[in-house]
Amino acid sequence: METLAQGEKVATWLELAVAPEWRRNGFKVRVHAVGLEQGGCYTISLDDRWLCMSNGGITVFHGLSTALHFLKLHGIENFEPGEAVDQRFASQVIRYCLCTDKGNTLLRCNCAQRCRLTH
Repeated sequence: METLAQGEKVATWLELAVAPEWRRNGFKVRVHAVGLEQGGCYTISLDDRWLCMSNGGITVFHGLSTALHFLKLHGIENFEPGEAVDQRFASQVIRYCLCTDKGNTLLRCNCAQRCRLTH
């Protein structure tokens, strides 16, 4: 697996976490479904840049509620739906998958095993 292409613009969790409120309010946030049959996985873009970890791995959320919870934790409440991400794209890059437990705590998850998916 690879990270996103060299030179491709990405947004990182750190950028999101330290951004002042006026900057967070100015982000154009989109939530994208991953494939059409991905069992409810999503990814996020900020100003047309994929949300990634510092190592370049794209962040994938198991369930729309998990993606929205992540945004809310970072003070972002306004977003719009983005175009679905092609399954092949999502399977070719390093991913960091997150889900929530019953207490709404963000946890790293293994979506492929939990949902018997191969993304």
